[in-house]
Amino acid sequence: MFLDSKLSSSNGHTFHFIVSAVLLLSLLFASSCKRETAGPSEDVAAMRQQRGAQVVAEYLKRDGSPYRKARIRMTIVAPSEPVKVYELEIWRKQTAEETLTQTHVVQPADESDLAALSIERKGEPTINVTYASSVDQFRETGTNKTFFGGLTAQELLGEWDKYDYQFLSEKDLNGVKVYEVEGKLKPTGDSTIARTVTLFRADNYLPVEMHLFNSEGKELRIFKVTKYNNVAGRDAIGLMEIENLARQTKITIETQALEFPEKADEAIFSRDRLKQISQRK
Repeated sequence: MFLDSKLSSSNGHTFHFIVSAVLLLSLLFASSCKRETAGPSEDVAAMRQQRGAQVVAEYLKRDGSPYRKARIRMTIVAPSEPVKVYELEIWRKQTAEETLTQTHVVQPADESDLAALSIERKGEPTINVTYASSVDQFRETGTNKTFFGGLTAQELLGEWDKYDYQFLSEKDLNGVKVYEVEGKLKPTGDSTIARTVTLFRADNYLPVEMHLFNSEGKELRIFKVTKYNNVAGRDAIGLMEIENLARQTKITIETQALEFPEKADEAIFSRDRLKQISQRK
């Protein structure tokens, strides 16, 4: 009897232990499932990525052209410094695999030896080429180097391929319907800009605002488009205001002239031409 009661007691404890263990595992499993389903599903995340990429692709398609010639004025206002005004002539050539951009400072005259040739090729880091007449050498750098008002060459070029995108929201901005798209730097990308948030107009897919952040989440720059122009039946940015939070400077970029020629002298996009216009007069 004693042995039987001991066995019964033991079996009872074992039974209760098993029941408790099963209940605990069930609770843990239920909690785990709840955590997994708390965020967006993989399908929703994939749809957001697809939609974000589509918005950016639509903008790039509308912005693209075999050739482009522009003249822009940049006004830079910095604390305790005189206002600086530059006029730049920019030529761009685009193909499916390559974009070449030649940028030349034409005003002020005493800085007209400043010029650069940027070479963007799919799957390769962008190269920014300058010519130093003092040592008769071409110099190649990436696009993280800062230029006018503390902007990087990347910001002047765009380099949209450096980022993976996802659609965040659709909303109203001052009476205009916009698409909010986030860009995150690809693991293979090299940039001081780790994240972007861009608002694109729903009617023409041109940017309205763009916010740039570093890897620590600190906001570096705010771009706001305040005017659009129609050139040869195409919508284009006419006036952009930039707040450089890192340097406390404000930059205005105004398009003075813009055209989309069918052809251009291929020598424009050569190192020889870069050397020629970089010679101090």
